[in-house]
Amino acid sequence: MNVTAAIVTFNRAAYLPEALESIFAQTLRADEVLVVDDGSTDETEAVLERYGDRIRYVRQENAGRSAARNRAVDETRTPYISFLDSDDRWTADKLALHVPVLDASERVGLVHSHVDVVGGDGRTLEDETRRHHELFSAAHRKGVTYAGYAFECRCFSSAITARVDAIRQVGLYDPALLLDDYDLYLRLALDWEIVFLEGEPVARYRLHEGQMTTYELTQGQIQTAEKHLALLDSRPDVPDARRARRNFLLMLARSHAVLGRERESRRELLRALRLDPALLREPWVVRRLVASALK
Repeated sequence: MNVTAAIVTFNRAAYLPEALESIFAQTLRADEVLVVDDGSTDETEAVLERYGDRIRYVRQENAGRSAARNRAVDETRTPYISFLDSDDRWTADKLALHVPVLDASERVGLVHSHVDVVGGDGRTLEDETRRHHELFSAAHRKGVTYAGYAFECRCFSSAITARVDAIRQVGLYDPALLLDDYDLYLRLALDWEIVFLEGEPVARYRLHEGQMTTYELTQGQIQTAEKHLALLDSRPDVPDARRARRNFLLMLARSHAVLGRERESRRELLRALRLDPALLREPWVVRRLVASALK
């Protein structure tokens, strides 16, 4: 057995059949299909009963997304795990593209790819998709590094396949963080190779009401940056640590600005500039510095 297709879900019964059918339609079949239900109160259990032994259904008391993802990692019986958020879909070749990359090198801990963006009705949002492809390509043009991901981590859960031992080694998902996945990818980038595959998207990422709010997303970025600044203080072996620290400070400056916290944004931006005065050549840094001074 090689790969587990894993869905973690909470109260998304309406989307589950579409997600599961995209798993069953893979050109490289998953060895097992695992669904972790984080205490849903809708029709999730009834929907999943229709699939019988085609899936392995694990239900737990509601403990949050991180706990459900960690339960999936604990439960998997294969070396690789490929996640699919229950409101998304895979394209037919996701596993066929990802599994050979993990097979080819034991140093690769994670492989991921582009996504297409769809609306609540499943129709492709062309402008959003184009923007996401451009952002993902730009973020990975020079490969994946911890320092690079400190400021620009473009990676969606539904588009990843990971080595189970790698996730376990770095300590699973952190339930204390809103952006538990961003934090995990950073920790993987420290100790494992991460491969981004240009080319065809492997998932269709759905935008709809009920997802993480801008405030939650931004607060999650702040939490993660603060956690990793503390990690840099305690871990002397981090490659390119000065650049990583600079980038986490830039992340904080940008995130505080989104939340209207100009004083905090300016403070973190000045800390980043002390580490790297050359940032003054970046137009957005100058604009942010001026804007924070005017508030």
